[in-house]
Amino acid sequence: MSEKDFSWISTDAELREFCDAASPPDGTVIPAFIDTEADSLHHYQEKLCLFQLAIGNRFALIDPLAIADMRPLLSLLEKCDLWLHGADYDLTLLKRSYEWTPPRFFDTQIASRLAGHRAFGLAALVLHYTGVTLCKSSQKEDWSQRPLSEKMQAYAVDDVRYLPELSSRLMDELRAAGRVEWFEESCETLRSDVLARQVRDREEAWRISGAGKFRPAGLALLREMWRWREGMASERDVPPFRILNNQQMLTMAADWEQQGRVNIPNRWRGRWRTSFEEILNGVKNSDPQTWPERPKKLQRRCTDEERTRIDNLCRARDAKANALGLEPSLLGSRAVMEDLVLNQASPQERLMRWQIEVLGDALELVQPTRQAA
Repeated sequence: MSEKDFSWISTDAELREFCDAASPPDGTVIPAFIDTEADSLHHYQEKLCLFQLAIGNRFALIDPLAIADMRPLLSLLEKCDLWLHGADYDLTLLKRSYEWTPPRFFDTQIASRLAGHRAFGLAALVLHYTGVTLCKSSQKEDWSQRPLSEKMQAYAVDDVRYLPELSSRLMDELRAAGRVEWFEESCETLRSDVLARQVRDREEAWRISGAGKFRPAGLALLREMWRWREGMASERDVPPFRILNNQQMLTMAADWEQQGRVNIPNRWRGRWRTSFEEILNGVKNSDPQTWPERPKKLQRRCTDEERTRIDNLCRARDAKANALGLEPSLLGSRAVMEDLVLNQASPQERLMRWQIEVLGDALELVQPTRQAA
């Protein structure tokens, strides 16, 4: 990276000036390329800590922790064809931080997968198209720290530096394959999914993946451990997994359910250990009537005939995907195939138009085979 080939923007005045200079003329749409960095690996409350922007021949690192009004940037992005790589996380972060979602965007990760690339991480694509090896050593840094080191700044700029070339090359491949409409629909579907995504009910957030297997006794401890972990993490301003990770909680809940005790880590001392022992005693002495109930199963057990239909549908999907040089899951995950068979879900509800078109007659396998009279 050439030295200081980017702008560091950390005041409202600097942001307004940059956005005014970069804004396209009325009626003109230009591409813009963004990435974001957050501090979820280092703090309890995740924050958006940095915007990386490439627009025209300009690169900018924009500091949202120092700028009070980000509207000039968001307004600029609404005038552009916005490109990101792996947009789901960035869009979710933008929505949560500013209640803002771009009216339209394009995702180079989606484009690469639809073009048939099996290695679709940013570093892999940059290496493939440019021969440049990106340094990813700053990926897990604390992006809320200030000042950012020169190494972190270089890493951040490189996350958008190569997106213009990647987007151009990938669009050429999609046009040649006749898949541009697939790409546009896939990006719009992701945008709709982000908009529809609800903030998880805080009262039910303790029901982590894997909790469904427990009976009420195990669920009672799991709930109290989750609440204890949140309190400890908030007090220390660290991510909850730094206190106790999900797998540890599942193991403890299983031990409690089966043996009535848990193994407390030896490293826990003092108030940390005492407070955890208090929640164990609290659950042990609590009224079972207050214990959480097991969730009702959302999906019934399938019959042998239905399992055969699901397997046949997945095999047909795989064959069509392989013929196109695509990952089978791009035509619909196994969970979607199961939903189509078990719940008679409409393909129009669970699949995109292009997926339905590609699957074609394979979708006939959703219906039971009619027995000859």
